[in-house]
Parts: sequence; C-alpha cells; structure tokens
Amino acid sequence: MNDMDRHVQQTIDRLQCIKQHLSSPSGFQNAARELLEWCSDTRAFQRHFEGGLISCLTVVSQVAAQPGFDLDLGYRLLAVCAVHREKFTPKAAAMLSVWCEELGRLLLLRHQKNR
Repeated sequence: MNDMDRHVQQTIDRLQCIKQHLSSPSGFQNAARELLEWCSDTRAFQRHFEGGLISCLTVVSQVAAQPGFDLDLGYRLLAVCAVHREKFTPKAAAMLSVWCEELGRLLLLRHQKNR
C-alpha cells in the first residue's frame, strides 16, 4: 500500500469513528466540530471520501434536532458541505439539499417560537 492509499484508508477509518461519536449526545459537539474543520478544506470533498462523509452527514441530519444535540452546529456543518454540492454524486447532492432544507426549516421554527 502506498502513502496515498494509506492516507485515504486512515481518513475513511477516521470518518467511521466520527460517525459513531456523532450519534451520541456526549460525542456530537466534538465530532461535528472536527468534521466542520475537516470540511473547510476542499480536499475533504474528493470522491473516495464521499461515502464516509455522507454517512456522517446522514447521522447529523437524523440527530441534530433531537434533545441533547446541537441543531445550529448540525445545520452549519450541512451548509458548509452544501456549498461544495457540485463535488458530490447527484444522489448525495440531492440528499444534502433535502437535509439542509429540513434542518433550516427546524431552525426557523425554533427561532419563531423563541420570539
């Protein structure tokens, strides 16, 4: 295995670890922040990372609005990824759009309720 293959595999393994942490209220904040930082680099959106990234974002879309999680952070993470929508496969890009709309709507409702 060459250095690039090793790097890709390590990154995929790390994404799997992040995914596990995202699913618990105690791990969500740190995992989401790490993923947000990673996604601030356009190299995060290479094809060989898409499966791992989308599986993380799937978890974020499912749990962010639940009690004990962070809806704002979840939405910010999805929004940062949505900016790079053209780098995803059409199916992944479409799911990302739906998730952003859903969490954005929940944020708006929460904001209106708090006024």
